Amino acid sequence: MQIIEIYRKNTTKIHLCLFLSIVLIIIGGLVLFPNIFYDNWIWKYYWGPLLADATTGTTATYNGVTAHAGYTIISEITYGILIIIALYLIYKLIKKLKITIDWKFALALMPYIIFGPVARTLEDTGYFNEPTVYWFISPLIYVQITIYAVLFLLLGYYLEKKLKNPKITVNRVIFTGGSILLIPSLYLIAIWILGARWGTKENPVVRFDVFLIVIGLVLLITGIVYLIAYLYKNKQKIAVYRNPLNLAIILGHQIDGLTSYISIKDPFMMGLSYTEKHPASDLLLNIWGPLFPIVKFLLIIVVIYVFDVLYKQELKKYSGLVNLLKICILILGFSPGLRDLLRVTMGV
Repeated sequence: MQIIEIYRKNTTKIHLCLFLSIVLIIIGGLVLFPNIFYDNWIWKYYWGPLLADATTGTTATYNGVTAHAGYTIISEITYGILIIIALYLIYKLIKKLKITIDWKFALALMPYIIFGPVARTLEDTGYFNEPTVYWFISPLIYVQITIYAVLFLLLGYYLEKKLKNPKITVNRVIFTGGSILLIPSLYLIAIWILGARWGTKENPVVRFDVFLIVIGLVLLITGIVYLIAYLYKNKQKIAVYRNPLNLAIILGHQIDGLTSYISIKDPFMMGLSYTEKHPASDLLLNIWGPLFPIVKFLLIIVVIYVFDVLYKQELKKYSGLVNLLKICILILGFSPGLRDLLRVTMGV
């Protein structure tokens, strides 16, 4: 109990000391044992895959250590931990500013959520050159977007408090800032599809058929979920799936699941031959193609049930945190899903 009390009284100091200790250990390791800390850790699992993605698209080698484009179990665990830390800090900031995290807040973030996969697709077309290209490869693209979103959030908070104009709200400023980022990227995607091609790939094939199939199936599945929830709107355990944010999560993850399944396993014999970078997804797809979108769908259904039914009362006073977690879950499905769908559609 005494240890817990000490931790509560010195939380900030303890966290700061822990962070500085980790940084010092890494710096010391880079200086004293560069082959272990840089070549076989940072290069192999983090920086190397990013360079490989930006250059060859397959592998990159440094000091005899080969890094593969994509993710590994180690990098996915690391990025997962960093996402949790970032979410915690963002939540503390939003809570301190007394900003409501709800469906309207999620809508305000949609331009940023869309900008990520659109910008990644532009990188796939070869639009960016070195060193700019590195800034548009994950995870750096998500660091970039987070910085933009937080800056416009702070700007929106300042303008709302300073001007006291009901038309100028945090959500509107966030949405406007995101739209300024997104619109030029959408324009570039549009003119590329219409024929103004760049990049090194010759004669890319535009596949609107894949786009229409994926979007059609996603809308069908989401529509069925909404219809069932509407028909049973008097049953709270089912009615929660009418929630717009919940439906958005289902839609986003089905775009990811179905695009991966169709582009990798090619069930409609359309001549597609894409590969999966995520180890867990690749495992499910290799067991049985449809298993991946099915598992994603069931997992999202369970997650929503846990948040909105099973622990609804316990989480009632943490509604802001729950909605922030839902937005994060939406991003984790929608962003890679939309990027993959655009890649397949554009033949890159």
